[in-house]
Amino acid sequence: MDKTSGSTQPPGRSRLPKWHAGRFPLGFFVCVCALLSPCAHAQTDSSIQEAETGIIVTRTADQAQSVLRALKAGMDFGVLAKEMSVDPTAVDGGYMGHLKLANLPTPQRDALSNLHGEKFSGIVPVAAGFAILTIFPTAPNMHEMDVDAMQAQAQAANVRQLLNVDGLAEANLAFTQFAKSNEWQFDPALACTIRKESLAAAIQRTEQVIASEEASPDKPAPSELIRQNVALAELHAYSGDMEASIQAFSKAYDAASAGVPRAVPYLQQALGVAYLHLAGMENGAFRNSGDIDIFPPMHPGEHYAKQENSRQAIKYFLEFLDSAPQDLQVRWLLNLAYVTVGEYPAGVPDKFLIAPSLFASKQDIGRFKDVAVAAGLNLYGSAGGVVVDDFENNGLLDVVTSSKDMCQSMHYFHNNGDGTFTDRTMQAGLSGQMGGLNLVEADYNNDGCMDLLLLRGGWELPGRMSLLRNNCNGTFTDVTHAAGLDQSVFSSQNAAWADIDNDGYLDLFVGAEKTPSHLFHNKGDGTFEDISHAAGVDRVAFTKGVAAADFDKDGYVDFYVSNTGGPNFLYHNNHDLTFTDIARQAGVEGPYQGFATWAFDYDNDGWPDIFVNAYTNFSIDQVVRGYLGMSTSAPTDKLYRNLHNGTFQDVTVETGLDKQYMTMGSGFGDVDNDGYLDIYLGMGRPSFATLMPHILLRNDAGKRFVDITASSGTGEIDKGHGVAFADLERNGHEDIITETGGAVPADGHAMRVFRNPGNDNDWINVRVTGVKSNRSGVGAEIKVTVSNNGAGERSIYRTVGETSSFGGNPMEQHIGLGHGAKIVNLEVYWPATNTRQQFNNVAKNEFIEVKEFGSAYTRLKRKTVRLGGGSPAEGNK
Repeated sequence: MDKTSGSTQPPGRSRLPKWHAGRFPLGFFVCVCALLSPCAHAQTDSSIQEAETGIIVTRTADQAQSVLRALKAGMDFGVLAKEMSVDPTAVDGGYMGHLKLANLPTPQRDALSNLHGEKFSGIVPVAAGFAILTIFPTAPNMHEMDVDAMQAQAQAANVRQLLNVDGLAEANLAFTQFAKSNEWQFDPALACTIRKESLAAAIQRTEQVIASEEASPDKPAPSELIRQNVALAELHAYSGDMEASIQAFSKAYDAASAGVPRAVPYLQQALGVAYLHLAGMENGAFRNSGDIDIFPPMHPGEHYAKQENSRQAIKYFLEFLDSAPQDLQVRWLLNLAYVTVGEYPAGVPDKFLIAPSLFASKQDIGRFKDVAVAAGLNLYGSAGGVVVDDFENNGLLDVVTSSKDMCQSMHYFHNNGDGTFTDRTMQAGLSGQMGGLNLVEADYNNDGCMDLLLLRGGWELPGRMSLLRNNCNGTFTDVTHAAGLDQSVFSSQNAAWADIDNDGYLDLFVGAEKTPSHLFHNKGDGTFEDISHAAGVDRVAFTKGVAAADFDKDGYVDFYVSNTGGPNFLYHNNHDLTFTDIARQAGVEGPYQGFATWAFDYDNDGWPDIFVNAYTNFSIDQVVRGYLGMSTSAPTDKLYRNLHNGTFQDVTVETGLDKQYMTMGSGFGDVDNDGYLDIYLGMGRPSFATLMPHILLRNDAGKRFVDITASSGTGEIDKGHGVAFADLERNGHEDIITETGGAVPADGHAMRVFRNPGNDNDWINVRVTGVKSNRSGVGAEIKVTVSNNGAGERSIYRTVGETSSFGGNPMEQHIGLGHGAKIVNLEVYWPATNTRQQFNNVAKNEFIEVKEFGSAYTRLKRKTVRLGGGSPAEGNK
């Protein structure tokens, strides 16, 4: 492999320049750049109040200098943005939108306000690296974006930005600049080694710079001490040494108090967040969460045993609020800090209280209980994916997880059949599969055993994916090379399996970040052919989610692609291995900062609808404003209703989903067996400050979604990623399984398994098996017609294989039927063979299998158990 260009040092040696120690998270620059750089003395041109703004962001200072030289030589800003920028706006030539400069972070605002006739700014440090900004004379020709898209980007830029305390940007920069060969992209173990060595080298280098400055007879300026110590604090925060992080933040705080008072508010917040995170670590809140991490609190007065660090967090939050009492982000964190000492809500100062009544549920289906530890699913890990399915063909659902952490392997939990699980990662051959923010399941080779695809590089640096073939004996083999899927290395966390040409074999669509998406055609012999370009789906975007469904009911699967920083795509299948993007015509381009997405029939009209998360709402301020009934400006998630004519209607508002969330992982299932699919949203961003309750939304008869988080007890406040719905107990009620944890090693968390409280509604579980169609029946459509309590008939629809792009439900279809149900008819449609099967007199509350072309279905024996042990007769109530 080629070595890293430009490196003159031997492998394994850090080549971090001195400026690395001076990097800041974006939140820091918002607060203090004006006093720590020349921008502090610049005179703002008051005549520039709003403008068509553009940005180029590079990861390193050297790259930024190269861009600056090219701009000075006459290169077009938009062309360079598309070629060099790592910001999502690169796909649009760096165009951020028509923005009010007053609402931009201070360094960006000052850089634009002081162009004084220049076409572009100098280099401005930002969270992701280094930026160069411009003001376009007119809005660029946005052939892929409309007015709504520009407005959405402008709104996103005008919200109160999240405080970043996590060290992710610093650690990634250290990794990027560490001398290495490109072989690391193909070797997960080597990537782990580089991560550890580069982080240690960055910490050592920064400590050396600080020691040198402090020993110098010429004492450094306070601004230098702040820069260096904040960088060190962030690196220690990433590694989990919170005491060292707090020590460095404290030194920066002392320097700010002595000479740079405008830097104090940022450091008050940072110290408050760091102390609160340390309090959680030392009290075992992340490893043994119990109910302390559920909001609103289940048991008011429950608290940490060790409270000193929580008290310190309260102290710094209160100091900040003395000068900024209306800041909702810090007010929210203050309330959570009081929760940890058992004094919420009574102990919170009235003027800062965010009352628990604001979170009350209007409906109640019973309270879920976390039984992860009791069930043996006691995983502690970072952000990652989760898949629940029967990997051993024994009728039991196993659980598989992945982790974004380059040094943490996948985990395979074997279902023991008695309500408990055993970690068999080593025996399954998966202990060497490290890293990977998400994974998806499929029986790609039609051998009747469910395989796995592990995706790497999401949000970070390119890495190879891994296709893991199930050997049908409880073990897996990495066949990525043999299958021809290792020809390209790119960053991804999303993929969808679907039979695009109805030949009976599952093909693979993989979305990529900043590079073309990939469509791999299954050749039927265990190998794949990349047909991305010929198929017309190799557009460059920052793709974060993909969903497969037959949106126009023509018998061929289509793809919906969710992108961050640009419009989403709806690829219509042309029936000849080519696709056409019809997103604009169909009305589903938004929310322009897309993330996880899925197709599901939320209103049971027989047509797949689209749900897509918005990644613009990354502000605690915006979320809290929503709870308080105040106006918000960030775009919301979107729900698009299929109008049966190739177009969709945005029904976000009328279904009650026009709320501010901070959605990351998410999924859907029917938690109350009423036949309508519900939603669970996992919250998160990398920062330790991102602490918002996850949201459980009950589908109220396909008309609206009702927040039942508080009444259900599912409001986990730490980061939520992979989400799956599955009936682990085999009692006819879907539980919620979440892979919980943040983006950095210091922000790990225990998995959550929320056991369904159950009710007396009926259900049926349908497993389909293809004969000429693909074996696992992906794409097969199920229609169940029922009569409830002797009333009129209604139909309930499910499609096999439809699941969230950030969480994997089982291929078997759990279908709620409502109360007093009688199944009038059950129908299965197979698109690949254009055949329909009709079954009458189907028993309810049963597990059944339908084989393609079969004239009868088969009842399956399933043993009811209780998660964590105990008698299943006790039930879940």
